[in-house]
Order: sequence, then C-alpha cells, then structure tokens
Amino acid sequence: MDFAILGPLQLTWEGHPVPLPGRTLPRLFAVLLLEPGNVVPQHRLVDAVWGEDPPATAKRQLQNTVANARGLLLRAGTSELETVGDGYRLRVRPEKLDALRFQRAARIAREQVAASEPEAGLESLREALDLWRGPALAGLTGRVIEAGALRWDEERAAAVEARAELELELATGLSVVADLRRVLDRHPYRQHAAELLMTALYREDRPAEALDTFEAIRRQLADELGIDPGQRLKDLHTAILRDDPGLQAPAKAPVPTAGRRRLPAPAQLPADSVHFTGRAGQLKALDALLGPGPQVAVLSGIGGSGKTTLALHWAHRVREQFPDGQLYVNLRGFDRAAPLTPLDALAGFLRALGVPTEAIPSDADEASALLRSRLADTRTLVILDNARNSQQVLQLLPATAGCVAVVTSRSRLPDLAALRDVRQVTVGTLDADESVRLLESLIGPERVAREPQAAQRIARLCAGLPLALRIVGTNLDGQRFSLAETAVALEGRDRLAHLAVEGDPTMTVAAAFDLSYQALEPEEELLYLNLACLPGTDFSKGLACALVTWEPATAERILANLVAAHRIEEFRPGRYRFHDLVREYARQKAESAFDPAALQRLREQVVEWYAKGSARLPVEEYRNIVAAFLEWNGHPTVSRLLTRLIEFADAGYREESPDSAYELPELAKVAQLAIETGVRSEEPMDAVRAYALADAVAYASGEMHQSKVYAEKTLENLRRTPHGDATGKARNDLATTLIQLGRYREAVSLLREAVVAAEHSGKRYVQVEVLTSLGTVLRHMGIFAEAEALLLKARALDAASPEGPTTVYPLLTLTGLYVDLGRISAADELCREIGEMLRGHPSKYYRARLYFRQSAVHSADGDLPRAEAALLRGLELVEQVSSWRHQLLYTYALAELYLETDQFDAARDALVKVEHLGRYETSETLAVKARVLCRLFSADGRMRAAVKYGRQAVDVFAAMPDPLRQARSLAALADAYAAAGDTEAAEAHRDQAAALFAALNLDPRSIAARAFQREQGAGAEYRATGRGPGEEPADGVVFLGDGARREEVLAAYRRVLAALGLEVTETDPPRFGSFFQRFRLAAWSDHRRTRAADLAAAVDASVGAGPQGGQVDRDLVEAVSRLIESLRYEQEAVVQVGSILVVKHANRITQRILTPEERARLQEGWTGVDLPGDIGGVLRACGVNPLVLTEETGPQGRHRKD
Repeated sequence: MDFAILGPLQLTWEGHPVPLPGRTLPRLFAVLLLEPGNVVPQHRLVDAVWGEDPPATAKRQLQNTVANARGLLLRAGTSELETVGDGYRLRVRPEKLDALRFQRAARIAREQVAASEPEAGLESLREALDLWRGPALAGLTGRVIEAGALRWDEERAAAVEARAELELELATGLSVVADLRRVLDRHPYRQHAAELLMTALYREDRPAEALDTFEAIRRQLADELGIDPGQRLKDLHTAILRDDPGLQAPAKAPVPTAGRRRLPAPAQLPADSVHFTGRAGQLKALDALLGPGPQVAVLSGIGGSGKTTLALHWAHRVREQFPDGQLYVNLRGFDRAAPLTPLDALAGFLRALGVPTEAIPSDADEASALLRSRLADTRTLVILDNARNSQQVLQLLPATAGCVAVVTSRSRLPDLAALRDVRQVTVGTLDADESVRLLESLIGPERVAREPQAAQRIARLCAGLPLALRIVGTNLDGQRFSLAETAVALEGRDRLAHLAVEGDPTMTVAAAFDLSYQALEPEEELLYLNLACLPGTDFSKGLACALVTWEPATAERILANLVAAHRIEEFRPGRYRFHDLVREYARQKAESAFDPAALQRLREQVVEWYAKGSARLPVEEYRNIVAAFLEWNGHPTVSRLLTRLIEFADAGYREESPDSAYELPELAKVAQLAIETGVRSEEPMDAVRAYALADAVAYASGEMHQSKVYAEKTLENLRRTPHGDATGKARNDLATTLIQLGRYREAVSLLREAVVAAEHSGKRYVQVEVLTSLGTVLRHMGIFAEAEALLLKARALDAASPEGPTTVYPLLTLTGLYVDLGRISAADELCREIGEMLRGHPSKYYRARLYFRQSAVHSADGDLPRAEAALLRGLELVEQVSSWRHQLLYTYALAELYLETDQFDAARDALVKVEHLGRYETSETLAVKARVLCRLFSADGRMRAAVKYGRQAVDVFAAMPDPLRQARSLAALADAYAAAGDTEAAEAHRDQAAALFAALNLDPRSIAARAFQREQGAGAEYRATGRGPGEEPADGVVFLGDGARREEVLAAYRRVLAALGLEVTETDPPRFGSFFQRFRLAAWSDHRRTRAADLAAAVDASVGAGPQGGQVDRDLVEAVSRLIESLRYEQEAVVQVGSILVVKHANRITQRILTPEERARLQEGWTGVDLPGDIGGVLRACGVNPLVLTEETGPQGRHRKD
C-alpha cells in the first residue's frame, strides 16, 4: 500500500485509491503518517480526532478505529501498525510514503550540489517537488494535524527556494516567480525567498515589482516582528536601485568547482516539540545572543532536564534571523554509541555547506579553519547538541560576528569558558506550575482538571524533571490508571522503576542517568556515591570533604567537578544538594557498590564530623541530623547525633534561617524513638543522650513537669557511667527546670554541686551556664550580694573566652537583679551592652529577653509608654518562637503595667489572650498571674476574689521562697483588704511586706523600699517631730488640674517654680496629659470615687485648730501615700487633697499641710483656672497649721514585678 500526505491524504493499493470513510480513520492515518516509525501517544490521537471536546468513549472509539486500520494494512502487507506502551506506531517503508521520498530526493539534491553537480541537483529538486499535490494533508484540520502539516510545508518552501536558486544560477530560462510568490504567501517572513523573487523579477525586466516586493516584506517584518530586513536583502535592494550589472543572469551555467558556491541554505534543525513548556528565563538569556556580546551559549543541566528541547525550540523561533542556514549535530557525548569526533562533525557541516567530500581536509585543525572560512560573513545558527567536553566543541564554533552557536551538555564545560566568551545558561527543573502545564500538554487538560491534586503530586514526585514527566504522560495516555493511582505508584519504594516506558528500555529516567554515571572518573564516582549515602536534603563542603581521605584541595577539586557536570548542585555558597531523582538513582548505585562494612565506615565518618565539628552547627544542618538519626538509628555511635539535636532544642529553634523551619513536636518524636532504642542499648550513654534530648524538648516547649521527669532520668543514667556528671551539666539542666517549677531550695543544692564539678572539668561554657543558673535562683531568693558576685564571675569567664563573649544570659539576669536593687543606671547600661552584642544576631528569643529587661528599666525610670512598647515587642517575638512560658510571663507583666495606669479592660484582654496556654503554667507563672488577678479584682470591687488570689500569690512565693515577689504580693493583698474595709488585715499584711523589704536590705532609692518607707522610721519621725528626715518645707503651691487649659496650667506651674526658688525654663515643660489621666484614675477609681468628699473632710477633721494640735490619722496617711505613689512616673507635679499638699520637682517629693494664709494665696493663684468638680471641691476645703508629713529624695525607678 502506498501513502501520500503531500497534498490531500491518499492511500492506494495496486494503483487504486483506498476509501477512508468517516471522520476518525483519516485523522488516525494522518497523525501516524506525520511521524512514521515513531510512537504516537493515544492522547495526541484523541486530540487530533476530536479536538478539545472528546466524547467519553473516545478511547474505545479510537481502539475500534485502530482495529479497522489494521484490517486495511494487513491486506496490503506493506506496513505494520503496532501498539507500543499506550501509543501506536506505523511502520512504513520509505518508498511507500511520498513525504519520505521527498525528503530523500531533497537530501540527494543537496549532496549533488555540494559535489559541484548543480544540474543533477536541480533535477533531483524538480523530482522532489513534483511529488507535491497541494498543501500537506489539505482538507484535514485540527491543532495536531495542522502543526505537523506546517512542518512539511516549510520543507517544501525550502526546496522551492533551493530549486529557484539553482534555476537562476544556471540561467535555465524557466520562470520561478510564481512558485516564489506562493512560498511568500504561505510563509511571509522568509527573506531568502524574497531575495530570490526580487532577483527573478529584476532579470525578467520587472524592477518596479522587485522593489515593491522589498517594501512589502520590510513593512511586514517591522509591523509584525519589529525587525528590519537582513543585510543581504537590503544590499540587493540597493543594487536594484543602482541597476547593478552584477544582477544580470550569467551568460552560461557556471563551471563546477571545488570552491565556495551559492547553495541552498542548510536547514538541519530537527522538529520542534509541540509540548514545550515554560523556560521563559532561559529563552530570554538565549535571545541575548542576537544582540551585542557573546554569541556562544552553553545550555547545561542534568540528564532529562530538556536541554535539547529548549535549544531546538529557541532555534525554530529565531531561524528567520539566520538566512544563511541552521546547522545541527548530535555529538553523542552522553550516548550509548561512541561520541562523535570533532573531525566527523566538521565533515558533516562542510558537506552541508557545499564542500565536496574529496575536498574536506583529513586534519581536524584544517577542517576547522575551512569551516570558519565558510561561515565568515554569514548569519548561520549552529546547534551542537549533547557535548561531552570542551574538546568536542571548540573546533566546531564559528569565529565571526553574525553567527551564533548553542551548545547543550550535561557539563558546564568550564574549559570552554576559559577559551571563548560564552553565556552560561543553566537548564534546571520545572517549577510546580510548569510541571503541571507540561503534564496537561501530554495527557490533555481535561484529565488534569479532573484530578488537579493528583497532578500536583505527580509533578512533585517527578521533581520537575521534564523527562520524568514525559514518561509519566506517555504511560498515563496508554493505560487506564488514574492520576491518583499513578501518584501512589510513584510514592512507593522504587520510584525510578515506574519512570520508564514499557517496552522501550531507552525511555527511562535511570537510563538517562546511566549515561552521566558512566562518564564519571574513578575519584568522581567515589565521592558521588559517598555523597549519595548522606541522609537529609543537602550537605556542606566540609562534610563532603570529610567523606574521603584525600587532601582537602583534591577533595574540593573533585567536588567542583561534580558541580560543573551537574551531578550535584551548589545552591548556596558552600552548600550542595542532589536533584531528588538523581539522589535516588545514586543511592541505588551506592547500595550495590558498597559492602556493609564500607557503609558502616561511612556512617562513622558522618557521625564523627557532626559530633566533633564546629562548636555551633549552622541551623541548616538540623534536618540533616534528624534524617541521619532516623535512618541510622540502632547502629553503633549514632546516638552521638542526639547531642547536636539537644543544642538545637536548647537554642537552635530560636534562630532565624531560611532552612530552619522545623518544630519542637518533630524533635519530641525523635526523642521518644531515641528513648525506645536507648533503654535497650548496652551502651548507657545512648539512654543518657535520649533522655537529655527529651528533657531539652520538653523544657523548650514549656512542659516543665515532663522536663523534670526526663532530667531526672538523664542524671540517673549518667551516674551509672564511669565518669558520671563530670561537668555538672546534667545537674544544671535539672536545676533549671526546678527553678521554673518554683523549687528553689532543691535547685540551689544541685547547682552548688554543679559549680564545683564545672570548675574541675575546666569547661568554660558549662561554668558560665551553671554560675548564671545559680545567680538566677539566688536573685529570686533575695540573696542579692551572692547572686551579683556569681553573675559577674560568669560574665568575666565568658568575656575571657578566646572567641570573646558568647552568651548574653549572665547579662540579662544581672540586669534584672540591678532593677530589683534600684540601680537603674547600671541596668540601663547593661541593656545597651546586650543590644550591641545582639546587633546582627538572628535570634528572636534573645531579642525578646532584651526587650523584657528594657521594659523593666523604662518602667522603673518612670517612662511607661516606652516600657509598654518594649514589652509588646518582646511579646510579639516570643509568640513567633513559640516560647509559651515566656509568653505567659510577658503577658502578665504587661497586664500589671496596664493596672499601674488603671487600664483595666486592657489588662483583662491580655489575660484572656493566653488562657489557651494553661498547660504551660508553672508555679512561678501561676503566682504572678494570681497577683495580677488580685489587683484586677480589687479594682473591680470583687474583694473576695481579690483576697483569694492575693493569698495564693503570697503562699506560692513564700513556698519557693521568693521574698521580693512575696512582698509585692503582700502589698497587693493589703490593698485588697483595705479596699474591702478590713483595715486591721490590711495593716498586718503591709507590716509583713515592710518586714520583708527591710530584711532584703534594698537600696532606699528602690521603688519597693520607697513604697513602704513610711511604715518604718519616716512615719514615726513624722509623728514625733512633724517633719521627715532632712526635709525642708516649700512655699508657694498650685495644683495642676486635669480640667485646666494647657496654657493656664503651664503659667501656674511656672509660678510654683518661682515660689520654690527654682529655675524656670521654656524647654522643660511638665508632661501633663499622662499624669492627669493617671492621677484621676488612681485617686478616684471606681471604689474610691464616692469617697472624694469624705477624704477631704477627714483631712480637715484630723488636723487640729492650732499649731500644737495637728495630728493625722494613720489610715489617712495611707490614703494620701497612694497619691504620692501615683507621682512616681512624673518628673514635675503638684497635688492637693484638702489641706494636704504634695509637690514633686526633679524627683524630689515634698508633702505639706497648708495654713489658712497659704490657702488664700493658693486660691488667688487659681484665679481663672477651671478645675473639675471632684478635685475643685476638695481643694476648696481648706485646712490649718503647716505640718510636714514626709520627704523622700531621688526615687530612681520602680521595682520590676518579675
């Protein structure tokens, strides 16, 4: 049977046409004949027959059509229709298909011309073109068929151009104008056809038409492509305008010679892929070859990444830019056949360019020089596909501008870059979206749309490798498996086995990788296999070099070779990885190449490198260590990896890094697996490391009770080893957990032992850690002097380390201690030092701790807005690193800060936000929370609840013991009793608090001490003498009321300063707004507001009528003292209640009882000032004799709640 596609589809048998009824059968034959001898997948046949809307029974109908086609072919016996995988292949003898006969005749013509036989070549071209009966497959439509037909039409156009060129060259006298016009009608951008048409018209004495032809193609190129005609076409246009004699036809046919001849431009590009997807970046890089700069590009990537497909797709896009031809050769650098030699490739190119075989030099250098001569002053595209090395390529490259060469290789060919100016273009894998789009083009978009999630899984499992996706697409198209079933198969143990086309051993991913593997040198192969055995996703240069016994320089060179050859990828400086499928392939090779002893040695090398590597591993190694432990768990020495995981649990999870996105629950699972293995191991350190990891994870997660259990198990197992807890580290870890649980005495006992052990061990970092832990617990226990000495020693030890200070923990704790002691300047200076140490440090956790300390310093210094801002920033960071215990502590501190400014709703909201973290509460956090609730309920008037929580806080802090926080809780409880009207209980608890503060020997300037100083000597001295220690009365007073206008208040304030003999400045105005609001709420909050008038009356009633009779009730002193406390945040303020006046200037507080004369002057000073009703009424209740109540100098800050 004969087949014809160069025109309408036609089948003939014994000279008679074979009818092809229906729609399906002709389209089936058309698609199969477009690719004779090649497998055509079912989905392409379905697309060709039915387009984008196939019926549900499309495949069954297609199978029936194939059966009918086989019946036709079997009768003729000249061809065979085969099923291959999920596609079909039609085998046709070349002489039975007109398209193959046309190709053969055109090829013979080129060879005849190259052999200086133009007349014979012309005759062959005429025979070839006579086979055409019209456009290819005329009458059949559809995307697939039209694309294939267009390819044959382009080959016909090239043959018409070649025949026309020979007709003109030989001056045969036959007109070629009509044929060339038809070519330009169907292919309007073919500049060579336009050149020939203009020449033919000119020779037929039709120059105007020739010029019109030039103008038409110039406009079309400019309007539709945005380019100008090529230089040759422009030169021809100029020659026609000048009526150049050289355009005339030769007098006779030229004599054949072996020299250079005008021949048909070679068009050797293989067909473009109809499934090309993505690669926008690489195409843009290749487009740059058309401009100034390097005109050689190397496309490199792993096998199966689509380098050839990309090169050919780009070449077809720009082929019109190269009218002098496109040369292509497969160098077989990575192929089962032997690589093509440079001389063989040169001979092929030279023959295509018209050099007779006998004229081609036998020396490669001479042949290369001849090629460069032939390509000089031309615009020719050269595609050198599948190069193995630079030596295979160098002699094939053109040397002049205008020519472009594209090389594809699995290697980056670094040697070539040293010799020629080249553009390196890496062809990596497709991204997820591109992978799905490629799958759509292979199996049809409707099928992907039915199972989009399965398609995404397949794309991920193919790791973006185009070859793998094409294989899956081929298999899916020929089988009834769903995408989901295919994804499940690929998720199995041997993914590579499923990435193969059945019946075609060359169409597999493993086969493609085999070609790269076989090209490795012995040293490269060894390192390649060693690296493949590494668990995890990537590896460092240091680990890679540690796997071999070579000199470091040699190991680095071999590693660089593997990168250059795309066996591995250096995705970040110093860090490397395999492509996912390449790793699986290489692992299979390693498992067959290495015996068990070699694999164990490799494991030991990896463990040794991790265990004894740098003091602090980069966070990127976390997942690799986890993977190594999970894969090798149970092998000897592998538990040593747990030590590194403990470091990550302790600190690594607080770091920031692009590759550190891991969570503590994952480490918890690793720890449990390690415990199961460790308790069965004969090596006791396996259990020690397992329990230590579990302890570290529980501690970092805020699970303190579980942490205690694991820490005790760690210490218990460690004591069974020969050296025990030689450094004290295990005792320190247990003690740290006990501190969080409020069991201070037990912690101190362990830590004092640990300090001795750490000093004997000489481990500096353990000493620093243990001293800091002991200093922390002693600070909480109120043993301030020893705590400071220990923390300063830890700081000095850390600073003396060879690498300089390595931790901020001692400084953070020391800062908190100085705030407790009222040494705010020292605390502020430490915060600055910590800030410098953390500059550029990625840790959110450390910065959160710093913000917490800065908040305490700002609060103590009276700057509440900055204190709140710092605390909120710290809280945000601890939330991000999931440090739940610190989130609780920071939230409770924020709530207390809100209570200080009577923002009760804000305090409640803060507490509600952390209700879900109840499982992470410890004795410490519960006690702090209880104190907050005591104050909050007291402000709400819920006295029973306030007293309940106040007692709870006092009891817990007393049991720890934590005397400072116990005293604060006693103060809060006393306030609750006082608000409830139980004066006796309030006084008793206040006395207890005062006793605790006295026992702590706090600096008098500390807020904690100042708040209760009136309960000590100052109050007694006042009652006896009417004056506090060292106090001088002040003259001239005015109240800065929150109802006054700012200008009036400022004027009154200046009068006060003048009366006190103090300097009045324009640049230091008082901070009005925050004080007004705070004073109003503090003095007249909900449960005291109704007592405003009573308080004023009590003041007047308590003060006698004369200078000798003035006595003030103790409860009244307490009430007024609360007002004094509200001033601690202000630098300048004046307050009056009844006859009592309080003045604060430059941190100096003075209290007075006014005389009637002073009252009169005061009233005169208020003229024009509009005071609110509550305060104004009190102020107008004037008192008598002047009497100094107390005087305090220089409150330097407020004691932190934590």
